[in-house]
Amino acid sequence: MKGLISRLLIVIALQSTIAGCGPGPIVGQGPAKPETRPTAVFEVKSDEVLTLVNGTLIDGTGADPLPDAALVIQEGHITAVGPRADISLPDDANIIDVQGATILPGFINAHVHLGFDEKKLEAWAQGGVTTVRDLGAHPSADLFSRRDALVMDNRFARLVAAGPIVTVPEGYPMVPWGFEGLPVTSPEDAASKSYGLLDDGADLIKIAVESGYIFRAKIPALSAEEAAAIVSVAHERGTVVSAHVTASQDLWRALDAGVDDIAHMVTNPLYDDLIEQMLEKDVYWVPTLELWKNVGYGDRRAIANLAKFVEAGGKVALGTDYAGYDAEFDLGMPVTEIELMQKAGMTPMQIISAGTQNAAHVCNLDHELGTLEAGKIADVLVVDGDPLGDIHALAKVRMVIHNGSVIRDERSRD
Repeated sequence: MKGLISRLLIVIALQSTIAGCGPGPIVGQGPAKPETRPTAVFEVKSDEVLTLVNGTLIDGTGADPLPDAALVIQEGHITAVGPRADISLPDDANIIDVQGATILPGFINAHVHLGFDEKKLEAWAQGGVTTVRDLGAHPSADLFSRRDALVMDNRFARLVAAGPIVTVPEGYPMVPWGFEGLPVTSPEDAASKSYGLLDDGADLIKIAVESGYIFRAKIPALSAEEAAAIVSVAHERGTVVSAHVTASQDLWRALDAGVDDIAHMVTNPLYDDLIEQMLEKDVYWVPTLELWKNVGYGDRRAIANLAKFVEAGGKVALGTDYAGYDAEFDLGMPVTEIELMQKAGMTPMQIISAGTQNAAHVCNLDHELGTLEAGKIADVLVVDGDPLGDIHALAKVRMVIHNGSVIRDERSRD
């Protein structure tokens, strides 16, 4: 019963916004992924020049940690990074001695709900999660304008928003939960409404690929042609599609449509040829293991499937399906998700890359975020200890820098 109640509470967060329709032709099935991606607009928050020194730097790419590193930040961006001996420090820089701490990119939670909330966004940012991706929001005519206003306040984690989940009439999440999505009725309608959703301001598109029965309720799903039309529009517009999938039989259809990432690890057998398809098509997985733990079933299978996927060389992005109700999701650094990823055999370095570089990729922001490289936006997390030796060090926050400004500084409390 507890698991059922938890799941009901979680899925409430999937209530979606009806978006308008926009004109547009259907592009062919199985489209190529976007070669170029749009540049997101984030206001630079500080003119102060910052230089972090005397720390070990983990840049998010999976490269070996760099001891005695220097990181220079100007006008909200990283301008130089490398060994301290090789970096020329600006004369007007505010030198921040991190006293042997570890310097990392700001983390990204690539699957949340109820993200349009100042308190939650501030809690994420204070925990070092400087970006979150909301994959299904409550109905609101001003959804994307509210996102734009929240993004302008540097206290809050950056909000990447899909808006409503695209589905079919009487499909998931409308059945069995009774919550509205954005229903489409044909490939032509799917393309038109996808154009409209992106015109309204969606950063990406989330589709529901869920069929069969849930609690004896029959779930219709997007056709192959409808799903492919949605993906074609998104890729044409330079963005990505995330697919809600919980079972292997639906994973086939999502992959055939050309989606970019899978939201949720499947909880039935994961076949080798499905993994091969994901590797061949460079599809990322956002496993949301914390969700399955809170639901109370499927978590063992999900952990085993993630282990199999990672062992085969699959790419993983960090995401929890945070819903914000009584299901005890971590708000801030997703420690439970990280522990479960480690239980699935992921190394601390793989987990860090999943929460930084890979999560930025599924947010369609890997050209701006996710790694500590010159030219990237300066979202930086400084933690006490060595997360490669003890992954729990990620929760020992010493400093958070967001868009080039210090928004949390624990040095004075040492």
